[in-house]
Amino acid sequence: MAKCYILASISNVLHHKMQDVELTSDIMLSLKEMFGEQGHSTRLETMRQIYNTKMAEGTSVREHCLRMISNLNTLKVLGIDIDGESQVDMILQSLPESFKEFRLNYNMNKKVYSLFKLTNELVAAEGILSTSSVDVNMVEASTSQPKSKGKGKKKKKKKDFAKKDGKQVAVGVSNKGKKTK
Repeated sequence: MAKCYILASISNVLHHKMQDVELTSDIMLSLKEMFGEQGHSTRLETMRQIYNTKMAEGTSVREHCLRMISNLNTLKVLGIDIDGESQVDMILQSLPESFKEFRLNYNMNKKVYSLFKLTNELVAAEGILSTSSVDVNMVEASTSQPKSKGKGKKKKKKKDFAKKDGKQVAVGVSNKGKKTK
């Protein structure tokens, strides 16, 4: 019965090739030999993507999380079972520096998230981070505006000079408000 199910579920080319094989285990072994290497290379490539993926600053955290979850699901299909806590840790490590406080809060409070709960929490944190950066930019813009132009500038008084005995002498105001030489 198992042999019939296997033969019915594979392509016509493989069906004709495997029809003469008597044991189901031999069919499975033959299929594994043909396609097992492909699974191995896919597994290696998916692991490489998970470890090398870093979210770029300013990109969507939701899209990043969904891409990481997709890669983790691919590994599960390929036979690698990674526990939920490790999956969350992998996603958190791939986040940029702006999520440092989120990671710290997660670790200090010993939070436990499913992948989809983590995604929702990160999206909420992203919203808070983006509004706080807008506030900081507004404060910086208001403090960097130039002061009033020209008003209140004091001009330096020029001292008057006169020549007395061939030397230049300053002419100023005396204590009584009279000009002296």
